[in-house]
Amino acid sequence: MATNTKQARRQAERRRQDIAEVYENEFRSLFHNSVTVENLPEDLPKRYLLRTLLNKGGIAYDKETGLYLPFVYSGIDAYGEPTAYNLIGANGLTLWRATDEVVILRANDLAYPPIKYIEQIVDKLVEFDMTIFQNLDAVKTMTIMEVKDRDTLLTLGNVAETRQIGATLAVVNSSANLGETLNASSTGAQYLVDKLMQGRLEVFNEGYAHVGTATSNTDKAERVQSIEVTASQGRALDMINTLIDTFNHDAEVGGISIRLKGNTSLVEDRDLEVEEQENQDKGVENNVEL
Repeated sequence: MATNTKQARRQAERRRQDIAEVYENEFRSLFHNSVTVENLPEDLPKRYLLRTLLNKGGIAYDKETGLYLPFVYSGIDAYGEPTAYNLIGANGLTLWRATDEVVILRANDLAYPPIKYIEQIVDKLVEFDMTIFQNLDAVKTMTIMEVKDRDTLLTLGNVAETRQIGATLAVVNSSANLGETLNASSTGAQYLVDKLMQGRLEVFNEGYAHVGTATSNTDKAERVQSIEVTASQGRALDMINTLIDTFNHDAEVGGISIRLKGNTSLVEDRDLEVEEQENQDKGVENNVEL
């Protein structure tokens, strides 16, 4: 328990940073696990390739050096398309290249960094978690104590911490007039954690769908749940296929052998459905020929 406003603010800021770091790393891990990379060169780490796609929205293959590097535009033409690129390595290496000297491999058609959306999701989750902590603390505390001196404040802080962690509490009161130095008022706090957790779960599902993982909420009625699961699966497929299809298209056009492949059950199920449909179509064609 903080004994002054500055200390309480520092504690809250550290908690926010810790929560944000945990969630961002979780979504990053899911993104890295959402695809496998085929025909990956030995000198190109998978984590580097996917991290660059996530953070930058694309990566440039330099035909001269064979390096895969983040890039920025250098000049535009009348249509707003780049006329050259600056390639930037982690060690400070900078290469200026004309458009025909590189192959741009994008995470989506706009080369927009997916991390931007994930950061918005993380911000929402942090707000939910901080509010949950505040609500729990308000429900547990129920009263706000006012004191006249710092010594009493420190004593009450130790008492509050002991009570909140569930330890046995014993207080020695040597002052018969202690009550005259204290003023307690109720916070009137309502227990809102269940509603906050539900909203938090919906934000989680939104984030999971963005990195290609489908989720379902089993607490709702079956009909509503079925609709929402279908929508969640569709969004998850759209997000993961946007990455895979865009990257693979750019790689194929640029003559690069690297390919991304879905690493989720949804993508595998879709591939099976497509294969089954193709087999059925072939069967219909054969029957027509007969």
